[in-house]
Amino acid sequence: MRSIRLRRATTIFGLIALTAAAVVGCGDSDDSAAAATSAPAATSSAAPAAASPETQKAINDAFVTFFDGKADPATRAGLVEKGTEFKPFLEGMASDPRAMGTSVTVFAVQVVDDKTADVTYTLLLGGNPVLPDQSGQAIKEGDTWKVAAMTFCSLLAVQGTGQVIPACS
Repeated sequence: MRSIRLRRATTIFGLIALTAAAVVGCGDSDDSAAAATSAPAATSSAAPAAASPETQKAINDAFVTFFDGKADPATRAGLVEKGTEFKPFLEGMASDPRAMGTSVTVFAVQVVDDKTADVTYTLLLGGNPVLPDQSGQAIKEGDTWKVAAMTFCSLLAVQGTGQVIPACS
């Protein structure tokens, strides 16, 4: 039963990329695809500030490695909030050729507070943009910057199959 769920989750993630390509290719000028997958910005009394070079690099590296479909699932799980909960899903994706073609380019990082940053990025499939100019967040756990679970869950929601990923509920 668990392997069926993992295979289904793997297929779903591959479909995310395909759906994203279709949405971007067929979308209109209101950029509804970006709005559908954008994570809400954290609220703070201070406006976000540009990240220091060290913070920028740490967050960029976390996003790039996490969204690298060829990266080891255990490594990826260590770079996302609720990583232990996402690990079975990430392991299932590891053998899907479509999911293995994903990557990300980070364009901007703005620190909201000492544990949160807003990130602007583009999701790529085979090196081609499928979800450009996405808004997400990074969170700092201990000394490690990670992709916020809500950022990953927002991307998973694009597939619209209704499957519940426990880490997203």
